[in-house]
Amino acid sequence: MKFKLLAIAAVMAASGAANAGAIPNGSDGNGGLFFSAWDASSSYSLNLNTTIDAFQATIAGVGLVDLSWAADANFTAFMSTADLTSLKWNVVATDNVGARRVLETFTTTPAPKSMDVIRTLAAGTLGYVTSVNTALGAANSVVIAAGASGYAGTTNKFSDNGAGLLNFSNAGSVASNSYLTGLNFMRIDALATTTNPSVYTPYSDDGFGVKAYLDGTNTLHIAAVAPVTPVPEPENIAMLMAGLGLMGAIARRRNKKSA
Repeated sequence: MKFKLLAIAAVMAASGAANAGAIPNGSDGNGGLFFSAWDASSSYSLNLNTTIDAFQATIAGVGLVDLSWAADANFTAFMSTADLTSLKWNVVATDNVGARRVLETFTTTPAPKSMDVIRTLAAGTLGYVTSVNTALGAANSVVIAAGASGYAGTTNKFSDNGAGLLNFSNAGSVASNSYLTGLNFMRIDALATTTNPSVYTPYSDDGFGVKAYLDGTNTLHIAAVAPVTPVPEPENIAMLMAGLGLMGAIARRRNKKSA
């Protein structure tokens, strides 16, 4: 199956990539995806330069989604001093007008929150993104010290549960380092006015779950991967053929004796 090579293979350098700078905050109804990682000392934020509409168009296209963003200088520096035992990371995007779409990484989810809570979550995320954008300036990524505006670990602003508004954790760790161990990815939908339960919809592509993970080189992936059918090793094939031959010889001997 052909991969979607729209796959941004986005090697983002801190010195500036195309479309670097402000993360779309969803005030126009089409928020931008961004990546955050943090420990108790500081956090790293990256504009993924992909809007919700563009991401969904990629999933709707031919083949399986396979997006990746290699570690830039800021992330390499952040990871070199980060407390890896407590490090958390997530991928988020929100709309902030009309019907809301909130994209979140996740592990497991309970019953959906009401739509008014999701609208409050989207508004709070807009405020957080505004703080990050101030720190970003014209750059594509930034490291922010704990306690400063835009620090991802601030529990009443962002953190791993949307400032306490989500009823699940949206964060991964350094152990989320492959498709198998990665975070699931979903869209939460809330209408503009009602307080009905919101709708949680995990993303899938051609029937395969979309996951986010950090590989061994600290490259971020958002991808759907089809299971690979194991190909027998040559020695296993030889042993199988030998076994079949032995079984055939035994059957022939039995036939001769019964004749």
